[in-house]
Amino acid sequence: MVSQLPSYVDVNFDDDELMSTALALVSGELGPALRLIAATREQPHRHELVLDVLGGAGTVVLPRLLDAHEERPDDRELLLLLGSAQSVAGWESRGAAGADRTTEEQWDGLRKFSHLAHETLHRAAALDPDDVAPWALMMSMAVALPTHRREAAEVYEEVVKRVPDLFNASFRRLHAACAKWYGSHEEMFGFARSTADGLPDGHPLLALIPTAHIEMHVYLTWKTSFAVRMWQTISRSYLKKQRAEVDAASDRLLAGADDHPRSPWAHQIFANYYYELFVTDRLAQHLARGGERASRWPWGYSGDADAQFARAHSHVARFHRQDG
Repeated sequence: MVSQLPSYVDVNFDDDELMSTALALVSGELGPALRLIAATREQPHRHELVLDVLGGAGTVVLPRLLDAHEERPDDRELLLLLGSAQSVAGWESRGAAGADRTTEEQWDGLRKFSHLAHETLHRAAALDPDDVAPWALMMSMAVALPTHRREAAEVYEEVVKRVPDLFNASFRRLHAACAKWYGSHEEMFGFARSTADGLPDGHPLLALIPTAHIEMHVYLTWKTSFAVRMWQTISRSYLKKQRAEVDAASDRLLAGADDHPRSPWAHQIFANYYYELFVTDRLAQHLARGGERASRWPWGYSGDADAQFARAHSHVARFHRQDG
């Protein structure tokens, strides 16, 4: 069933209702999606997940969403679904390559859908000023194509005013703060550490710590000479030096319950870090609690996400066979 969804829909979640709703949406049924968006209105963390997933699925039926919007221009749920789908369509138009390898046609697609998403989501925000969802969805465009340099910080402030610990909004804010986008290493690590400080055990935002270190590792790998890249790939020297901080965050995540909609993703971020270093005991613990389906990020940094995820599981299985 998962194969019926576009490959860019992140299916790393444990929510059968959401999965069936996403599948219904790609087949052209808008009703279940709009009802689930409405039903999760008072559950902001699940609401964020629902809108992220259904936005990706909604790209398949964008013309139907636009027709429905013409008929019901002030339908809150429809605006959120349409804005999320337009945002995802913008990212997919741009592609995943670096700016120097992105064509003008791809930039045009990103600009087109970003403009539409901004209009749609600002309308949703105006209709319901207390709702965090439009602002959380705007974080995607504030990273992809901000209207001004501080847009990501300003949009995130609006998110935090309403819900201070939304996972994907915070995840996107960290990426906006990193050096390859609009910030610096210092800003990125400052955001990751200040956000993680004081969180309760088990909170998925503890994964911002390994996220920042994975981003730094990728940055160092991409920005150096071929010889240095080969050495870093083989030795993972930067990641090894960060073990104490990542282990401490790992301990805190493992000490809590996996009762948050983003718990599987958080465990997979830690699993990816430990897989890069072949730290098998911690890799096994996080994989066991990370769900059965690969998250697109960060497994996709090293190739096909599903293949990398399968290799990580195979590594743990081999270790257990040898140990037994």
